[in-house]
Amino acid sequence: MSIICKHSQTSRWIHATPEFLSSPTGDTRISDHSDKVAESLTSSNHKIKDRNGDGQTTISYAFTEFSEVKKRAFRQALRSWEDIVKVKFVENGKDADTHLSVKEVPGGGGNASFPNVYGSQEINIGKNEGAGLHAAMVHEIGHTLGLEHPDLNLPESSDVYSTMSNSFTMFRPNANKKNSILSDSSQTPLMHDIAGAHRIYEPNHETRKGDTIYGFNSNSERDHYTLSSANDLPFFCVWDNGGDDTLDFSGFKQNQKINLNAGSHSNVGGRNNSVSIAKGVVVENAIGGSGHDELIGNQVNNKLTGGAGSDTLIGGGGADTFVYNQASDSSPANPDILEDFTSGVDKIDLSKILKEAGIERPTLVNALTGRKGELTLSYDEDAKRHKLVLDVNGKLDSALLILSKRPIKLDDILTHADPKPEPKPEPESQPRPKPKPEPESEPKPTPKPKPESEPKPKPESEPKPKPEPTPTPAPCFKPDTGDTVYGFNANTGRPSTTLTSACDKPHFNVYDSEGNDTLDFSGFYQDQRIDLTPGTRSSVGGLQDNVFISQATLIENAIGGKGNDRISGNRADNVLIGGAGADHLTGNGGFNTFSYQLACDSPRDNADLLLDFTTGKDKIDLRKMSENAQVRLNYVNEYGNRPGDTIIVHNPITNRYLLGIDLTGDGKTDFLIKSTRPISCEDVLGLNIRDDGYL
Repeated sequence: MSIICKHSQTSRWIHATPEFLSSPTGDTRISDHSDKVAESLTSSNHKIKDRNGDGQTTISYAFTEFSEVKKRAFRQALRSWEDIVKVKFVENGKDADTHLSVKEVPGGGGNASFPNVYGSQEINIGKNEGAGLHAAMVHEIGHTLGLEHPDLNLPESSDVYSTMSNSFTMFRPNANKKNSILSDSSQTPLMHDIAGAHRIYEPNHETRKGDTIYGFNSNSERDHYTLSSANDLPFFCVWDNGGDDTLDFSGFKQNQKINLNAGSHSNVGGRNNSVSIAKGVVVENAIGGSGHDELIGNQVNNKLTGGAGSDTLIGGGGADTFVYNQASDSSPANPDILEDFTSGVDKIDLSKILKEAGIERPTLVNALTGRKGELTLSYDEDAKRHKLVLDVNGKLDSALLILSKRPIKLDDILTHADPKPEPKPEPESQPRPKPKPEPESEPKPTPKPKPESEPKPKPESEPKPKPEPTPTPAPCFKPDTGDTVYGFNANTGRPSTTLTSACDKPHFNVYDSEGNDTLDFSGFYQDQRIDLTPGTRSSVGGLQDNVFISQATLIENAIGGKGNDRISGNRADNVLIGGAGADHLTGNGGFNTFSYQLACDSPRDNADLLLDFTTGKDKIDLRKMSENAQVRLNYVNEYGNRPGDTIIVHNPITNRYLLGIDLTGDGKTDFLIKSTRPISCEDVLGLNIRDDGYL
């Protein structure tokens, strides 16, 4: 625990339970728990000033009576802060903006002083700190940068959210006394510390922009992100700025929960909420250990490796790959379960298993016969799961068995074998020249077919009007009439414009002359770009520019899928449905309606953004959503712990207009729509507005 020395202050804490705060003066804003904790960490506005005017924050430090072990730990702690904000620590530096005197004091813990006008601060670290040495240093350095202890009355103010917290839930063995434990602090700044530090100093976006591994096999060059033993006690938050990154907890035997979503916690190495990912950070891959792990992906393309044990794998959005390195990773006794596998989008990587077993590619069979390399894809009626079984060595008890809630097809499996479609174009290229020499009666003189091709254009030159109808594909693409749906739920009667599965690969043109028409791509999981402008192409189902709207065609409506879609309307009165995912919707003229069917279409943590909403002209239709949620929506000024409370506010920080709904009555936002332009309560269909009696 830290003691703040050489500092007197009057603290102003902000207490609030609803997600939205609204003042009677009309100054409204939105703030989630992390914002509130970050505000409390910086409520007194302490900051190291640029005293020498060189445009950067430089901090000098010097040790007094510090062992070499403690010096090394302290330098690592400094680097953990340098990684997240643009400050520079220089040992025994000159002309710095402030100077830190770092020394050892009796006892444990530590204390530090806040920034001041004198440019001189202290950090004292307890002599008996032991195993928590690095953690105590991270905490005290946070104070010298200006961070306070968080308000413990706020949610998410404990030590798993902020290393500055005095609310302890994490513990470690006491190295100085057997059979006892001590409260633990993080080895890095945690997610709310990072948010608070970014309120004071410029974020450091140059940190770890390459492919970084955190945990076992780490290449982070940071002790606090490196694990080397199953006895290690991880406690850190990931701050990363690019590359293809990985959380590797393969060395642990406990049951783990690894979550790749930004702002989330993972339970690893037997510790709950011990690893987190800062907001705005993207980590692509996760590797589990030998326990029964749960791996949760995010919205990008993830690689999830469960390892041994009966693991549960959830890809989330994106095109995900589930990696298996040996048959024991998912055995008949402990099979993995793929919760959201999407055939045609996701993949199962068996390349390493097949290569080590000497199998070029598996052989699909109806039932295993004990032959090495046989593969079955079936549905287990008892387990209510789709099933993949691979015989690796002719012994069924050592086969690979994977269960899935959704179908798996042979094309979904990645092998180390070279793809076979390459030789296909060769036989196709041979038959093409064969039909040219039609006069087989004269095969001997090979040059004769050439002159015969010359007289052919002569008779064709006489009926020149014949080639004119050939370039007119209008009769082949007869424009549709009536209210036509293209894609999923199509009513065209044509297979080319009809989709029935998430693994379909659409590629079609739309010719439509009248009616109220719709592009429906609701069955896809990828991030899509749907553009209703005539003469444009849309990228749907994981493909690029594969759906074309002719210049003379006007399509009125669009339905997105389960990814983060970008949907643009046209000059008509459009109805745009984003579906699940954080969608960006643009009306582009006309009187547009943005329609929502389910509460999960735009939840608080994955909300849609309306880019050109025009109040008094466009509409937000929540009638179906209200009906499906079985909640009556009532417009209120602030949440009152009643299901259906709906508020519309403006966040001056982000300059976003926000429509929030409390669907459960707990005073928190469950459904949220963001807009770059104002929204009025009269713009919302399905919202009940109380009559105040004003005429």
